[in-house]
Amino acid sequence: MVDGVRSYYFSRYGLAETLVTQFGARTAEEAEAAMQEHDLEKALEARIRQLMGEIRVHFPDPEYSPNSVVKGNQVQELDGAPGEQVGANGYFVRPHVLLGDGQLNGQYGFINSPLPGKEIIQRYYPPATKLSVGKASASNVKKTRLFALACTVTTLTPLKAARRTGDSDRGAVIPDLPFPELLSYLDLYLDLQPSLAGPTQATTNDDGKPFLLQNEGTFPDPPPGWTFGTLGVVAGIGSWARKNGFFDDAKLVLEALANRRVYIIDTSGTNRSETAGSHVATLAREGILRPALENAWKIQTNANEEDVQRVLRRWLLRFNPAYFRDFLSLRATYPRSFSPLFDAYFMPDYDPSLVSSARAAAQHINTQAYHAADGTGETKRQNKQTILSSLESTLYDCDNGPELIARISVQVGRLTGADFPPDAQEFFDRTTAGELTLEEARNLLVAYMRLRGTASDDETTESEPQSGGASPEQGESEPIAEAADAESSDASSGESSGSPTDLDDAISDLP
Repeated sequence: MVDGVRSYYFSRYGLAETLVTQFGARTAEEAEAAMQEHDLEKALEARIRQLMGEIRVHFPDPEYSPNSVVKGNQVQELDGAPGEQVGANGYFVRPHVLLGDGQLNGQYGFINSPLPGKEIIQRYYPPATKLSVGKASASNVKKTRLFALACTVTTLTPLKAARRTGDSDRGAVIPDLPFPELLSYLDLYLDLQPSLAGPTQATTNDDGKPFLLQNEGTFPDPPPGWTFGTLGVVAGIGSWARKNGFFDDAKLVLEALANRRVYIIDTSGTNRSETAGSHVATLAREGILRPALENAWKIQTNANEEDVQRVLRRWLLRFNPAYFRDFLSLRATYPRSFSPLFDAYFMPDYDPSLVSSARAAAQHINTQAYHAADGTGETKRQNKQTILSSLESTLYDCDNGPELIARISVQVGRLTGADFPPDAQEFFDRTTAGELTLEEARNLLVAYMRLRGTASDDETTESEPQSGGASPEQGESEPIAEAADAESSDASSGESSGSPTDLDDAISDLP
């Protein structure tokens, strides 16, 4: 029976969680010994009863001060009657609980029937569905009771990466890790608990309504909500591990998390799975991933916010040329915090000196466009962007590397008469010699050309993000870039073969 529980990611997580929390198992050997020595059904039942006290928080004061820090109480006596323990009465479900209000309350809700039988139903396992195999109507799937109990622990445990995903929805990341790595992951999750906001801590909004701090994420340093999944969890935990000086201890766990499929389960029913690669853990270790995710709202483009987030997310998940082309297909201006991200993407394939040379050439182009732009203030920035857009279109009109170098040299030279710096020479020489393909040379230039020209633009102002993917910046921020036209797409140069046709190839829905 245990093998059936361990073979499925959702039940495996609950089993491992119980072994870690109830018996202190930290290794596969300790877990095996615990499974041999103890009655697992009783252990899982006991764990579920414990977790019943971690479902709701109550804020008894009907009138809290606006914009203040408040603290509630864990609800030990749950009431499943509809309309009783609800938000209007100061009761709030914690973000790790993967059950909606309708699944918690009511005659057939979880609170009135917390221990499952053999049927796999949604109040114990949220992704559950009914099957109709040779029958007139669909019925619940039946597994062992041990399986159902383990799934229920996964549904309820706070030892998982979770967050509020909507006005009343909650989501969690459940990794499909092998059993030994899963034990290490849960052990790490126990270690990071002291760094989290307390489960009953909250702030109030302008109306005095409490908002649990853990709604932003039950893991440290959570980046913006759109990143929730492999990227957000690795970035947050990686940032915490770096700050506390033991990233090396967390490295194997984060690499396992980055390399394995993870499932994002949501009470709204919009479940999905993701796969990434070891580069995600590397970006987290080097302190590149979280700043890039945090500052993504500063990307200025005419594309809508969801499109920007989608192309950025799938490029960061896979970090390959096809998805990088897709990312560049949205003409935009990037915050300077993206410069280390581009370095990390290009460096494995090119000499560092070549990347530095391409960066120097792109920065020269950006600077000359600024000096050549007429006007002052916003007018000057708009004119600069017009010049850069024209130069970028020229790059996509070229048929080969030597033509690209010749045309960009002439056009940039006409702007101010200034020569390219000596640091750009290596990039020019190797492109002219054919050591770089046209696409490689163009991608290097375009990526670094689009970076903002002043460091002051990189100041993070978390209160300012706006819908649409753009936000007013401090200092010398640049205007919204023009949307990419047909001339700037890889399709126009005949080099788009191999690009993904499915917008979410890297992010697949669960079956």
